Amino acid sequence: MNCVAPGLIEGTRIAGRLPEAVRESALQRAVLRRGTSVEDVAEQVVTFCSTDSTTGQVLAVDAGFVFH
Repeated sequence: MNCVAPGLIEGTRIAGRLPEAVRESALQRAVLRRGTSVEDVAEQVVTFCSTDSTTGQVLAVDAGFVFH
């Protein structure tokens, strides 16, 4: 079994409810300086579903978010 762990997904209700300062702080802490898109997550799910040799993986799809 594999798992996709998305970061801040742009365009979702939860992202829309975040205070602007929190949202901007999260985006600045991401290496790509952006949030995750629904398409980013969907593409990774399709990749996991299309392989028979990848198992037991958790992949963070979070635009390179850095915790500090």
